[in-house]
Amino acid sequence: MNPRTPEVALRESPARPCVGASVRPCVRASVRLSLLLVVACGGGPRPGEVTPTAADSAAAAARRDSVAAAARRDSVAAVARRDSVAAAVRADSVARAAREAARADSVRAQVRSDVVDEPAPVLSGLDSAATAELAALVFFDLDRSDLTDASVATLERQLRILQTHPRLEIQIAGHCDERGSDEYNLALGERRAAAAKRYLVEHGIGEGRIAIVSYGEERPLDAAHTEEAWTRNRRAEFLVTAGAR
Repeated sequence: MNPRTPEVALRESPARPCVGASVRPCVRASVRLSLLLVVACGGGPRPGEVTPTAADSAAAAARRDSVAAAARRDSVAAVARRDSVAAAVRADSVARAAREAARADSVRAQVRSDVVDEPAPVLSGLDSAATAELAALVFFDLDRSDLTDASVATLERQLRILQTHPRLEIQIAGHCDERGSDEYNLALGERRAAAAKRYLVEHGIGEGRIAIVSYGEERPLDAAHTEEAWTRNRRAEFLVTAGAR
């Protein structure tokens, strides 16, 4: 019987199954493989990641509903504020119109009262040339009551007549064109009459000899609605109230 060589023995030896101590390495390898598959497929949470719960989702939905409800309330409040502001503006407009109408009525009433109280014309005792000179109109620029060079020249001629006849007394009436409110024009007409009086007083005429009145736009010299008519209506005119004799 020939002894077997090591090579033959190795080739002919049957394979032994993994048993005993050899099983544990096989199990560990299998477990590692399973874990790698789970991680690769995303089957577990990432490190530090918090999985939302049903309660968290409900809370988020509640917050969204609360924000939406607040936005709706703000929108309703904004609409209410706009409506309130619009109502206040309308009320102010109506009240302002009522005030302006009342002032206009007051101005017209004042003008009518001045017409009633207007002194009756008297004989001045002046010759025709002096009468015409005293009746010359003093004109003003638009929205102005200061004296122009032309108006000063007119007042200079009237001043000489008043100086020559110390018993002569006059009323100066201020007038405006039709543009502007009744109240504004009444005040402007008074300033124009006052400017003419101030010039005469500053040049030696007694203040008690001169009365002033304003008719605003109520007594136009020219009723046309043109620049030429408006220029003629911006004036001050003299009326003799006590004669020279």
